[in-house]
Amino acid sequence: MTPREAAYCALLASLRQENFITHSLEAWQQKHHPSSLDFAFALEIASGSARMALALDHIAAQLSTHQKLSLKLKERALLRTAIYQHYYMDKVPLYAIVNETINIGKKYCHRTFVSYLNAMLRQLNVISPTLPTGDSTHNLSVRYSYPEYFVQQLVKDYGQATTIDILNAGNQRPVTMVRLRPGMHLEGDAFRQLTPLKHAELPVAICYLQNVMIDIAASPGCYIQNATPATLIADLAQLSPTPQRILDLCASPGGKLLAAHDAFPQATLYANDISPDKLQRLTQNLIKYKTSAQLSCGQGEDYPTNEQFDIVILDVPCSNSGVLNKRSEARWRLTPEALQQLKLTQQKLLAHASKLINKEGVLWYLTCSILKEENEQLLAAFCQQHAMRITYSRTVLPNVEGWDGGYACLLQKS
Repeated sequence: MTPREAAYCALLASLRQENFITHSLEAWQQKHHPSSLDFAFALEIASGSARMALALDHIAAQLSTHQKLSLKLKERALLRTAIYQHYYMDKVPLYAIVNETINIGKKYCHRTFVSYLNAMLRQLNVISPTLPTGDSTHNLSVRYSYPEYFVQQLVKDYGQATTIDILNAGNQRPVTMVRLRPGMHLEGDAFRQLTPLKHAELPVAICYLQNVMIDIAASPGCYIQNATPATLIADLAQLSPTPQRILDLCASPGGKLLAAHDAFPQATLYANDISPDKLQRLTQNLIKYKTSAQLSCGQGEDYPTNEQFDIVILDVPCSNSGVLNKRSEARWRLTPEALQQLKLTQQKLLAHASKLINKEGVLWYLTCSILKEENEQLLAAFCQQHAMRITYSRTVLPNVEGWDGGYACLLQKS
């Protein structure tokens, strides 16, 4: 199976809600053993085609003589992969796109569509499609390819200019960053692939990983982690009393728990998550980083309240609106109904977590969301209803330098 075919199959499985793109491509990798470059090529096609779906469909309509497309899902998915390669990827020859896309079409689609597809793809060098240029929420939604509801929420929270910056950042290719653990230095062949991230306010050592094929993740001296969660955790640690007991209520894969351990190495760690699969991943990381924790498996809101902690870390399920460049499918799950359901979960977890901190303890509330409904507004309402107060709150917006969007809040009992 070629990278383009693997990308198409992964995208189609995602659109059918059968599997995530990364999971499909990892299965392809295990079965067919593609090179790292072929895997990266397939991932870029599939993820980009999912991410830019609205813009791609807008372009496709202009390539059609009917100016309107009525396609089956498998046909639309294939057309998106071809258009994405031509308009959004560098140095991909058009003849290669057309030839292989047609071959994939012959394998998965009806011959009538293949003929139609061939005619459309021949227009890629003839027609210069355009995207909407106005700054209405609808035009922004199509141009940057996000649900219009999400664009409306961003404009309400941050204004139009900042919204455009956020939308642009969410369409950038993800960069890989690593957090250097205390006492580690840049040395050895793998570490030569790291470029320190220079930022005046950075309280921890963060580096860009220039060569994603270097297995830096195997080193216990660093953890693959974006600057945003690393910075927020460091800020929270600096503002917290020295703890003896730390609980991470939704702990897997363990990055925040490990950061808390690095800040407070003498504290006893406790970690909980909802499923055995998540705990297995957490366990593997704890072993690799030579860190021990008492583990439990269950709903965070059911954690025994007879236990009391100095710090409770609560990284809640959220919309992922701050990391949409990394999670290409997530943007299409941003609906009012989905957000309301997430907020109910967040409120339940918050209410329960507040019962697990002792009198002098603190609660670290974190999300990878930038929507105020999940962050500032939810916390303000929570504190009004419970005997809690906010002593620190910070939102980081995603940017083109590769920082994720995220939010952190430090809560104490009043």
